[in-house]
Amino acid sequence: MDDDQHGREVSRPVGSWVLSSVQGRILEGVAAGFSSGRLSRELHLSSKTIDYHVRVMSDKLQAPNRVSLVSRAFVLQILRTDSWPPRIACETLD
Repeated sequence: MDDDQHGREVSRPVGSWVLSSVQGRILEGVAAGFSSGRLSRELHLSSKTIDYHVRVMSDKLQAPNRVSLVSRAFVLQILRTDSWPPRIACETLD
């Protein structure tokens, strides 16, 4: 994820929706197969917050589950196909 020169989080547009820096980190973690518990520990957020953001992203991408969310993110080129662990594509940067 990126921060601007002042340390503020940078948002990423995805169609008419803006993917926040936190959502990008969560999406990368979900794509890497991390559980909500692991993501909550690594990102210092509650697991309910992680689940909320996964649900919001799933709704926006019309994905019924985490596997579909990741698949749609790759198809829409939100996630890069040339890296592991998965990373947000540079083209979606502001």
